Amino acid sequence: MAAVGRGVATRSIHQALGEVGHGGRSSVSGLRVALFGATGFLGRYVANELGQVGSTVSLANRGCEMETRHLRPMFDLGNLALYFYSARDDDSIREVIADSDVVINMIGKHYETKHLAPVDKNGKLNLLRGSNINYPFEEVNMAIPAKLAKISKEMGVEKFVHVSALAADILSPSEQYRTKFLGEQAVRAEFPEAIIVKPATLFGHEDRFLNWQGEIGMRPFPGVPMLEDGRGLVQPVYVGDVAKAIVKMLEDGGSGAFQGATLELAGPAEFTRKEIMEFVTDITISGKPPIPLPEKILSLLATAASILPEPYLTPDEVKRWGVDEVLDPNTDAITLQQLGIDPMPIEKVAFQYLHRFRKGGHFVYTEGYHENEGRNVNDPSSPIRSVAGNRPFV
Repeated sequence: MAAVGRGVATRSIHQALGEVGHGGRSSVSGLRVALFGATGFLGRYVANELGQVGSTVSLANRGCEMETRHLRPMFDLGNLALYFYSARDDDSIREVIADSDVVINMIGKHYETKHLAPVDKNGKLNLLRGSNINYPFEEVNMAIPAKLAKISKEMGVEKFVHVSALAADILSPSEQYRTKFLGEQAVRAEFPEAIIVKPATLFGHEDRFLNWQGEIGMRPFPGVPMLEDGRGLVQPVYVGDVAKAIVKMLEDGGSGAFQGATLELAGPAEFTRKEIMEFVTDITISGKPPIPLPEKILSLLATAASILPEPYLTPDEVKRWGVDEVLDPNTDAITLQQLGIDPMPIEKVAFQYLHRFRKGGHFVYTEGYHENEGRNVNDPSSPIRSVAGNRPFV
């Protein structure tokens, strides 16, 4: 918020509970946080929220140092420490956690990462009995979170935050969601006061949810594959809202009010997957409609795509498309509204990063970036419409 004094505009900066100093990134929040999985989609937003209030962060990275390059400007000088670690090396994990009071685990992947060739348990080449799976869902979603929780407890960490999924269920047909549920149980077994965060499908500028369809629409395919009739329900939540909720869990003034809490975070509205796909098609003006495919055929296509190092579709993902990912209206868990966060509608954000998929670029279809903003978006004859058909997205 801008204030004017003696003709000079100044900006008031939000200060978190317990924060001292000049405010913003050049202050001291008192939070000492170890982040695992910070190089991922959600991780960068959580890192930014922590940096905005002057938190001291130890960031774990198991890859190249270039993978953390975009995170450095989020912190003032001296507030970010980078550590190389392996999830299979306990000592390297302890080094990351050593100076932290809070540990946040956001490790996850939408597919099981692979080796180039089958190897045995010792990492040696074994073409006959080896496996090319590097990190299976069981290890990523169960074993690693449990290990982090156990080490955190042993080292006297005050708060442990574990990010799971809203659709996590022991009976889920998806191995990803089934192991996510078991991972929650494993974390609580090692760290009973752990805070479990269960977001719905995330959307945002770097997401895979909407960008995936935009990418597919640019390929020489007649349309975008859709499971059956696309009746599966989703309640997408903005990634920035989830990051804010996570940081709010840490700003309790030492009261421990959120210890052992479960958060279920979802957006303001439910949509079928078909509605979402039509929404993306309208924004990108790709002319690539969703093509309904039986689960068996789509699974076969996904199996073929899984050969790629970074598959654009997997059989387990096909199963996830058939699972409703919506918030239970009778949930006892903490929601965004209870935290004072007004969920961001998908229509307000999606256009900002999906218009780049328009053939020829955005300005081929409009005279100016803001000149036609909001014009005719509710007109039934307009080729562009919002998800619900009556809500503008620009």
